Amino acid sequence: MKTLIFSSLAIVGLLLVGLQHQHLRELRTENAALQQSSAEANQLRADLAKSSFDQSQDDDEIARLQEENHELLKLRNEVNQLRETRAQFEKLNAENKRLVAQTKVSANNQPRPSVQPVSIRINNMVNRGWGSPEDTLQTFFWAQRERNNDAFQHSVTPKSWKNFRDYLDDDSWQNFRNYVSIDIVARRDMNTASVQLGIQMQEAFSPQSYDSFRHVVIPARQGATRKLIVTLVLQDGEWRVDAWN
Repeated sequence: MKTLIFSSLAIVGLLLVGLQHQHLRELRTENAALQQSSAEANQLRADLAKSSFDQSQDDDEIARLQEENHELLKLRNEVNQLRETRAQFEKLNAENKRLVAQTKVSANNQPRPSVQPVSIRINNMVNRGWGSPEDTLQTFFWAQRERNNDAFQHSVTPKSWKNFRDYLDDDSWQNFRNYVSIDIVARRDMNTASVQLGIQMQEAFSPQSYDSFRHVVIPARQGATRKLIVTLVLQDGEWRVDAWN
């Protein structure tokens, strides 16, 4: 009976040891699987972290490329605007040159006003006022002939009065009486307020005469011609003699 009990206990012990060994093997197998899973999990974590870092780099690169593309589009737009502006400028410049050339041609083709010589006898001169350069010139010489100081002074500019006032003295007045006519032969408009008149002052014709003292005949002589350019300016609505040479 005791032998049977001991045998049963031995068998039970062996079964327990077998079960323990089998359980231990299962635990070792499970532990190895868990270790492998843990390694795989760590690798996945590393890969994920690396992937996240690469994604951050990719995002930065994409943002940089987008910024460069934006700047490139902006520069391209500015270049296009500059090209359009240049084309418009060249077009306007060409049109301006065309209009200038057309104006020059038109001006050259237009008849230029010619001044018909106007001859005024000294004895026929009158006070014509100061409404035009020609009227002022005649009034100027009329005042000199009449020795009219007020009209003569009014016919010249204030700054030139000191240069002309001696024309009314005796010597200048006598010399002036040697002229018989004044011819206006040219006119040049400097601007809207300045005109130049070209005049010729004709001395009296000297007929043939006899010098009884020397007993010689003095032939007839054409009077000398004095040519002058008279500058007149517009002041306070009236034309005044400013200078001559």
